[in-house]
Amino acid sequence: MARIDRHPGVKDYILELSLSEIAARGGIADLFEQGHLVLVRDYRLPLDFSPIASMEKELDRVLEPEIRRRVKKLTTSAFLEGEPPVQRSLFDRSGPALRFKDPLRQSIFDVLCRGDQSLFEAVSKTLRSAQDEIVKIFGTCFPGYNPFRFIPSIRLMQTFFENLHWDNHSIDDDFHQARIFANLDSRPRIWHISHHSDDFMRQIYEEHDLSRFVGKDPNELLEFIHADLLGGTRQTWMEKLPKHKVAFDPGEVWVAESRLISHQIYYGEAALVFMWFMRADDMASPENRFNKRIEAVHSAMAARG
Repeated sequence: MARIDRHPGVKDYILELSLSEIAARGGIADLFEQGHLVLVRDYRLPLDFSPIASMEKELDRVLEPEIRRRVKKLTTSAFLEGEPPVQRSLFDRSGPALRFKDPLRQSIFDVLCRGDQSLFEAVSKTLRSAQDEIVKIFGTCFPGYNPFRFIPSIRLMQTFFENLHWDNHSIDDDFHQARIFANLDSRPRIWHISHHSDDFMRQIYEEHDLSRFVGKDPNELLEFIHADLLGGTRQTWMEKLPKHKVAFDPGEVWVAESRLISHQIYYGEAALVFMWFMRADDMASPENRFNKRIEAVHSAMAARG
């Protein structure tokens, strides 16, 4: 079970519910939309993670910068979709054992799987099983959601001491998202989590004149806080905010709105980060969607004069 260290200076929004409890209450859309992080209690993905642990974590052999960037944030489609590779002829002693038309998939095979066909197939099988399980969990957690887009992201690279941030999709559309995370590593994945984005904005609103973001894309406001105030990806450890600390065990699954919940990956390697996009009509409480929350902060602060 995950170890949770709660900080008294941060609202306690962490809940632990089993899948049977989630199903019995008709899902967790209401809790999720209120900003809770929901840990699925007494559940582990029923998978063998050893193929993922066997993958190469260094990307020095991926020479093309754009391919290297894409390898860091893959989707399961890189393993599960696309035109099948061509197997090398028995009479050809040079080149990779499998040849893919897609240069990204070729790099995954050549570098991450070290040209090992059995490893590539084992990782693909593990990811297929994981995706099937998480999609079922989504249906249990959000039976009333009707997604118009699904992004099954995976992280296979090691992350250390990431800065605290809220996720920014750089999309100003007024949509709702659901995110389900799972630890695919053989070791705990450690998160530090702090204030909700709208709560923190209220704390710093006047000091940093956040009224200048009224009517603008809310992602611009998040980016200002993330990059200018908290250090972004270039300046680490600028902030000293109080944080809950959570160590998610191998195979554990949790649900969180990462535009609301500030988070810092303190340590982690392999993980699933699956995202579903919905319209506001699907929500239990449409007024709780991200864009509306930010509008509410601006309105409340303006009313204070």
